[in-house]
Amino acid sequence: MRIFFLAFMIFIIGQVYAEEPVKIQVQKKEDSESNIVLYKDRCVATLPVKFGQEKNYVIAVPGSLDPQSILFQQENGASPEYGFSNNKEASIAELILNSWYQGLITYTFSGINWHMHYVVEINEQFDEIQKFAGFIDIDNQSGASFEKVYLRLVDAQTDELAKNQTFREYVVDVPKNLYKGRVVRIPWITLNKQKAEQDYRLDVGRENLKDLQGKEKQIPLQIWLHFKLDEKLGKDLASGDITVYLRDSSKILRFLGSSSLQNVRVGEEIQLAVPPLLLAQFKSSQDSPLLQIQGNLEQTEFKTLLTEKVTEAAYRLTIRNFGEKEANIKVMLYFGENRGKVIRESMAHKQENSQSVYWPVKVAPKTEIVLRYRVQLVKE
Repeated sequence: MRIFFLAFMIFIIGQVYAEEPVKIQVQKKEDSESNIVLYKDRCVATLPVKFGQEKNYVIAVPGSLDPQSILFQQENGASPEYGFSNNKEASIAELILNSWYQGLITYTFSGINWHMHYVVEINEQFDEIQKFAGFIDIDNQSGASFEKVYLRLVDAQTDELAKNQTFREYVVDVPKNLYKGRVVRIPWITLNKQKAEQDYRLDVGRENLKDLQGKEKQIPLQIWLHFKLDEKLGKDLASGDITVYLRDSSKILRFLGSSSLQNVRVGEEIQLAVPPLLLAQFKSSQDSPLLQIQGNLEQTEFKTLLTEKVTEAAYRLTIRNFGEKEANIKVMLYFGENRGKVIRESMAHKQENSQSVYWPVKVAPKTEIVLRYRVQLVKE
């Protein structure tokens, strides 16, 4: 009787341990590559997994995983039976496979954000960039950790991809560890001793393309610095925020404020707006162009064509130069995310990029110039 009871207990214990889920790890880099694509609103992970001959397997995944997005890829083409366990209040979930599997698993989730951040040091004369450094900040708040993953960063929302195939992508070619709850900063670019030029701008795009109801408004003058992104670097720059420092004549670094930087491809110019804090200092000087140059914009006509998606507007921009020197002004017209074109103008414009045009305008001392133009805008 005792022998029978002992044999029965061994059988029961064996069954309990046989049914215990086996928690596994993804394969290492030498077996197969892991990669994550980071969009602005979502992440796509492709991870290799390899199980033994156990019956149940459990993979820890982010709690935000979309169960409908799971894709299995293995040589025989078969997909395993699986379940998904998720506490809505928890940041981590479990993917439970009920059969043997060896291959790749791909799924979408949220919780990992990325952006570019730049730091620049300029000299007191504003004609040389002492140092320009760029970093990628990746903040993993997904609840799960990922080790030795290759990263692709897509500067777009996922729902925009079907409409716009001109999105920009940035590849980190060295595998990184993204631990949950941590921010990792990856060096992206470093430039030293770059000659810079200045220009003055009036921005008549953006909110000025809406119906201004015929009202005249003053356009604030902007001061920009620009220098070329060397093609030898072979790296494009994503849009991001930028912190600006100035090294004065006593070699002390002064914080000038923060600004923003638009996308820049290799071979193009890096264009940097002088921060508002520094502009305020310029304005206190009687020699400041902020006091000597004035731009006034009047919308002389606004109408909707055929549908609500197409608008057309006419403008008159008056630029006055109260100073003693000739002023060279770039009048910037940025269309934003919409498709736009200039259909009539009093002077020829130039193409800045796919989303904007500009007029180079020279204004003699103590005179004014009037620019007239008509814009047609198609809302996406």
